[in-house]
Amino acid sequence: MQGLSEIESTAAPAGRSGAGASLEYPAHGGPAGRLIGRRDELGRITDRIDKVAAGAGGIVLVEGEPGIGKTAVLSAAARSAAARGLRALCGAAKELEQHVPFAAMGPLRAAVELAPLREQAGRSAGTNTMTIGHEPTTIETLLAATENYCATGPFALILDDAHWADPSSLRTLQRLGEFVNKLPLLIVLAVGPPPRARVLSDLLAEFEAAGAELVRLGPMSPAEVAVLVDLSLGSSAGPLLSAAVSSAGGNPLYVTELVAGMLQAGMLESGDISSDASPFAESGSADIRLPESLTEVILRRMDQLPARSRQILSMAAALGQGVEAIELSEVLEAPLIDVWSVISTAIASGILVRSGAELTFRHDLIRQVLADQLPPASRVTLQMRAARVLMSMAAPVERVAMYLLTGAGPLDPTGLEWLANVVEPLTVRAPELAAGVLARALETRRLDQERFDELRLWQVRALLWSGNPAEAEAVARHAMSQGANITGRHEVGIVLRWLLAHACFAQGNLSDAVEVADSALARPGVSTVRQGRFHGFRAVAHTLHERFDLAEEASAQAISTDFAHADPVASGLSSLALGLVRFHQGFLDEARQLGDQLIRNFESHGRRRLSNIEPYSLSGRCLTELDQHAAAEKTLTLAVRYSEHTAGVYLGPNRLELARLHFLRGRWDETLIELRACRDAPDVFGAAAAAECLTALVAVHRGTFVGTPESLPAPDARWDGLGYRHLRPWVQALIYETQGDSSRAMSLCEEFANGPVSATVYQMYPDLIRLAFAAGRAELAGKVASAAEALAARHSTHSRRATAALCRGLAEGESALVAQAVEAFRQADRPWYQAQANETLATMLAADGYAEQARPALDDAIDLYAGLGAEWDIARAEARLREYGIRRGRRGRRNRPKTGLQALTPTERKVAALVAEGLSNPDIAARMFLSPRTVQSHLSNILTKLRLQSRIQVAVALAQQGAR
Repeated sequence: MQGLSEIESTAAPAGRSGAGASLEYPAHGGPAGRLIGRRDELGRITDRIDKVAAGAGGIVLVEGEPGIGKTAVLSAAARSAAARGLRALCGAAKELEQHVPFAAMGPLRAAVELAPLREQAGRSAGTNTMTIGHEPTTIETLLAATENYCATGPFALILDDAHWADPSSLRTLQRLGEFVNKLPLLIVLAVGPPPRARVLSDLLAEFEAAGAELVRLGPMSPAEVAVLVDLSLGSSAGPLLSAAVSSAGGNPLYVTELVAGMLQAGMLESGDISSDASPFAESGSADIRLPESLTEVILRRMDQLPARSRQILSMAAALGQGVEAIELSEVLEAPLIDVWSVISTAIASGILVRSGAELTFRHDLIRQVLADQLPPASRVTLQMRAARVLMSMAAPVERVAMYLLTGAGPLDPTGLEWLANVVEPLTVRAPELAAGVLARALETRRLDQERFDELRLWQVRALLWSGNPAEAEAVARHAMSQGANITGRHEVGIVLRWLLAHACFAQGNLSDAVEVADSALARPGVSTVRQGRFHGFRAVAHTLHERFDLAEEASAQAISTDFAHADPVASGLSSLALGLVRFHQGFLDEARQLGDQLIRNFESHGRRRLSNIEPYSLSGRCLTELDQHAAAEKTLTLAVRYSEHTAGVYLGPNRLELARLHFLRGRWDETLIELRACRDAPDVFGAAAAAECLTALVAVHRGTFVGTPESLPAPDARWDGLGYRHLRPWVQALIYETQGDSSRAMSLCEEFANGPVSATVYQMYPDLIRLAFAAGRAELAGKVASAAEALAARHSTHSRRATAALCRGLAEGESALVAQAVEAFRQADRPWYQAQANETLATMLAADGYAEQARPALDDAIDLYAGLGAEWDIARAEARLREYGIRRGRRGRRNRPKTGLQALTPTERKVAALVAEGLSNPDIAARMFLSPRTVQSHLSNILTKLRLQSRIQVAVALAQQGAR
């Protein structure tokens, strides 16, 4: 079977027959697929199916030794699911496809038509593409397809032999596992016993920790074995046969193969072992030696076939689970009619079965036993011949590479020529396979130097695109150490350094990346275009380390070369770097212009992926600072989606920026959603530490923080820039403030009052100036006010003017300025800051004796804090005003309820309404311009707050609410 196949509600399960199939029906299953035994095991699975049918997802893991009946149980589960209205996809992973990306997800991929996507990825690939990685795109597309399935009704994904699944399929399963608490999705996996690959072990442990049902299959009972034997015979078994099958140890495949072998050998007569049992006898019928193992049973069955048939079946088994007559005829150089005759005999003997349009071995254990009859060297030779045949038939490059990878040593000339012609599409579509095949190719002796150099460059690219930058770096550095091999081809050395710089960058080693770029620029004869690219690359790396002087210098050099040659890579890198510099300096006009220019540059070049450039986040950050929140959210969401689809190193930072936007807008629940996603993203630059600090910042204000100032993650050496250095001391200071230690709190933040003007640090100024006054540091309050005013002078926005007015008003004791800050923060749509300004205004008015004016300001502050769930802020504000004898004038619910429709945030209400309309998560994401993962998190919150289990129940709840 190829990957997964769909099970309709009225059809028998597609795919290979159950483990241990008899001549007509699945192992320990009777006619029409009736399962023998396994009542308790199947009952546990059916309970999960019933829950999924009711709208709650779940995971089932079926574990057992080969032949114990895992496939039969999965087949019964598929029938049970179909009978309860679940749409199901069933399939099995294959041993030989462990390195083929998404091989175990075959029909699901086909269902969402990924071919155009791959072709587009192939067109986008090129020597300038460093972060192509189509895997994230494919995973997101498969997730969207699954969500669409679930939007139309309960859905089951059933995968047999998951221990053979490729890493990409396992990562897809891991992401799908996140859906089971939010969608009517059932995941059923069958796996063999340990030992297992680490990625599979981690996945199973994660599923078990999340509440997966673990179903272990043990031996069948003697009574169940007796029923199975009777069904296999079509009559009752005699005493000799019953005694003989007891040696099978309750393994149904062993039992059915033993009985089938005896039938095939003519040993059985009237349901029992006949007196003439010579095929199984050592020295006559009186001394019968039954097979001691399943392997021996299978081999004895094969003895009944002609020698040529055994040979052909062994060769077919060495080529994989599926059997295709024409391909097999070509590979074996045998007449098609002879091959088909063998296949027909194997079908009649129950060795092969039909699986849709494909023929497969009835059980993979049978295939393994047959394949093992070929010496290893002969098996490899056969697989290499199959690769050559598939080359001539223009088969998919992954299939050819799969066979080439099974060999050892260098490729032959035919393989080399094929690889040279398909290396780009192979690297784009299956970079891990490509890296392995390229390693073999590079072992070829006396390989033409030009071809060797070209293939080695593709090997480094394949390693980068398959997510192995450390290995890519090692290969590139080794190549550079062999300088004699590349001195004759100057351009190869330059491209190699370009790739090496990106390998260092992809690991967060920015200093090493700059060093490599500098070494390339120091080489004589570097073209102007290449110089521009390396300077642009250096500029981006320097910017991420906040080495702004060096970044400006490198950007200027990149731009000067780019204007002469209009190279989109150099101009894109320089625009990104210089734009980030101007952003952090606070000059939003120039930063915004460069950000918009970067997007135009990107989109005008066919949306090519331009070498570690993420084109949207710069403009998104600028829009955040310009208080254009809706536009900022759309642009930053584009940045997140682009980073997801390109496996880019900026995914974590972009989610962090989106979280910061939500924080400023007072949408703290959405902030936490994005921060969780940030922590789950690849942490190339250490953004997870900043995400932990921002999470703690929300928790402190909500009064839910548990820990100490020292428990916050230490600054990550990779994350010493990008405007988040102030987060940890800011949160630590607030924790000390909650403990009543204002002096220690102030000492942590003092450097930021004296530091340079920054586009992001000013967001802590309201807290900083309050701490300064609480610690009796009036002189620092003046410095904070001056810094806020300097930033507003560089580019005036509502939020910057509000911050400057708040700080100056508090420093000078001017309540009128603080009142202006309240209004400016309202216009900026920053409710938490508006609440802080109201709290400060109320305190100042109360201190001046204006109690009647102070009380409304306090009420406004607490109302705003309540909308955020900021319990600590409420308590602090009330305590400050209580000193002046002032309490709130308005009374009522202080905070949103925790459950029920009233507990939903505005965004959650919108998501719930679209769920009620029947939209899937991807459709909602497109409608609301959110990422699908964000919608998924909102749906999870909705189900929790409404105490529901399914999307359908959400629709019912909203309909009932509307009817009232």
